[in-house]
Amino acid sequence: MRPDVTEQLSAARDLHSLTEAVLVLCEPYGPVHAFRVVHNRGAARVICFIELEAQKQQPALVRALGAKVINGAACLDIPVREDFAALRTPAVTN
Repeated sequence: MRPDVTEQLSAARDLHSLTEAVLVLCEPYGPVHAFRVVHNRGAARVICFIELEAQKQQPALVRALGAKVINGAACLDIPVREDFAALRTPAVTN
């Protein structure tokens, strides 16, 4: 991934803000068809797989983000903070 993209995405504090940041970066290339996220807490990393509606735009997105391609999807390997929260979960009270 490009260093500026890594820096921007690594600043996310939770999955919601990370997802929003990734989708904003994808906007210039058209609608997203598929978006998958895997959080590995032990490694403090999040992997995002992105597929665009317009397959012809996929190579441009990959170049712009400095992403890898796995099975046709742009793949981002994002280092996150150790206190990164996978989900925003409100406190449960009874």
